[in-house]
Amino acid sequence: MKTYRRHYCQRQHRTHHTTAKCLWPRAVWITGEGPYATLAWCRVLSVMLHPTEAEALAAKHLIDSTGCGGRCNRRHELILIATGVTR
Repeated sequence: MKTYRRHYCQRQHRTHHTTAKCLWPRAVWITGEGPYATLAWCRVLSVMLHPTEAEALAAKHLIDSTGCGGRCNRRHELILIATGVTR
């Protein structure tokens, strides 16, 4: 699993959601909360955040097996956001 420790600004974000906005500013949507992110790099970037690794793996397995939309090209990944979130 990839681990992201740095992002574009030097701020200490309060939530993983705001950190994700810094990490992926061009994401069409970011939903959820937690340090584990499933990313779908298909037609547009979409990010789902999860509180546990098990939930993130289940979500990735689901989009890997069923696809994430009409133009899914199976470019999905799981990332741990290990930045200095203050919560």
